[in-house]
Amino acid sequence: MQDSGSRRVRGAAAVAAAAALVIAGCTAGGGNGGGGGEEASTQGGTLTVSTSFVVNSLDPAQVYEATGNLSVHAMYDTLVTFEGDDVTTPVGLLAESWTSNEDATEFTFQLRDDATFADGDPVTAEDVVFSLNRLVNLKGSPSVIVQGFVASTPQEGVVVVATAEPNPNVPTILAMPATGILDAEAAQAEGALDGEDAATSDAATTYLNGASLGSGPYVLESFDPASEIVLTANQDYWGGQPGYQRIVVTNVETETQKLTMQRAENAQVALDLSGRLLEDLPDTLQITGNQDTFYFVSFHQDPAISEVTSNLDFVRAVRASMDYAGIAALFGQEALPAGGLVPSAFAGALPEQEAQVQDLDAAASYLEASGIEDPTVSLMYPAITYQGVDLGTIATKIQNDAAQAGITIELDPQPIASFLEAQSEGKVPFRFSPQSLNYPVAASLVNNFAPGQPSAMRVGWSEELAGPEMVAAGDAVLAATDPEAQVRAIQDWQRLLNQDSPYISLAFNSGTVVATADVAGAVYSPAGWLIDLRAVAPQ
Repeated sequence: MQDSGSRRVRGAAAVAAAAALVIAGCTAGGGNGGGGGEEASTQGGTLTVSTSFVVNSLDPAQVYEATGNLSVHAMYDTLVTFEGDDVTTPVGLLAESWTSNEDATEFTFQLRDDATFADGDPVTAEDVVFSLNRLVNLKGSPSVIVQGFVASTPQEGVVVVATAEPNPNVPTILAMPATGILDAEAAQAEGALDGEDAATSDAATTYLNGASLGSGPYVLESFDPASEIVLTANQDYWGGQPGYQRIVVTNVETETQKLTMQRAENAQVALDLSGRLLEDLPDTLQITGNQDTFYFVSFHQDPAISEVTSNLDFVRAVRASMDYAGIAALFGQEALPAGGLVPSAFAGALPEQEAQVQDLDAAASYLEASGIEDPTVSLMYPAITYQGVDLGTIATKIQNDAAQAGITIELDPQPIASFLEAQSEGKVPFRFSPQSLNYPVAASLVNNFAPGQPSAMRVGWSEELAGPEMVAAGDAVLAATDPEAQVRAIQDWQRLLNQDSPYISLAFNSGTVVATADVAGAVYSPAGWLIDLRAVAPQ
């Protein structure tokens, strides 16, 4: 964890998760982890967290956006969690330990026996089963991460999660805030259902947007999706005293966040300051980050959409023309040139020495092989500032780099709504955008970007066009039954993408947490909840 006076932005190296069919569940500690352990010696008053709100619901089974994940993670315990900024190794929270069968289709969790909900009722296996099956059957936005999951309890204190296909990442998925455990009896009294008709008949979300029914260190005091979320300490939390009596999450624009942090003296956190917005901040502030977002361009593979972008030698020419180190520098000192699609925060990222480099001679050779003379293409991108960086600046750099290889790129900035609509229609020849993972498992990218998958089909990249070797490489990732084998497979998949795919990953950038020096545990997490509010405390 970073010293309070440091301004160094952290870039955690991706480490392969340990492959074991029997996993000893190391329980997260109280002061710096997810729960349990020794009580904090001093509880703080109010912690203020400033962020630009992206939130729709605080019902765990409906939560998907960043601000919702931040808050739900503090109110609801999950079976497992992550500590600090390490998302490679899940540790036990409500679960003491877990085991997997050999083909990674059945995971058995042994629950701890001292966990209680905020009202004092014990957390039971029935509560876990109800909550997980409700998440599956509600079919809301986060339900996609648990497709094919079925939870059951064969005996008291034991939960079995079965999957339709082999999935060694089940423990990681069960750390996500959407898998937070509800008090089943209290939730059912408010209209919650876990059956197959839950998507049409469950009526509990409105209640859960105004009150929490979890076993976490904080409970919901109030929720205004336009302005403020207020959490208060669950002083009877089974895992020890929460760090603060109150946490107020406020909806604040990024420029105002910077002004606030420049003047802040105590118990303040800002979550949206990145890139050049980090400049001119006081040296006393803590700044942590972790490269969890990749920025990429994609080329449509249907000749009816574009004869130019569907030519793979043209794609290779653009790939070789990019100045990856120069592009990364535009994002700020925390960014890295990309090796593949998987950002460096996650297991499965290619080694840093495999970062792509500019080769204008190779670009010229590929362009000649394409048979296209004096190519001109239009690059569509969202006209927004993302993580503190104007995407137009990056697009201009792409344009200038390609020009060195004799490729003309015309820039086509679009309002975000128009960009997303055009992207969904799947007819954009050439586009640039940022991308992050739905949950911290690199294999989730295969489900989006492998040929025939949703993101691939937006650029017309079918299995037939990709060829059997590419398809087999993606299948090998999904067929792996232990994390180490999956890491090796996804690295091989990325190397093949760098030769023969319609994607060019350009740079990895980091989200950041900026905090005053008196806040311990203020570490940026790529797990999806930005900062672990259950781990922060006065120092």
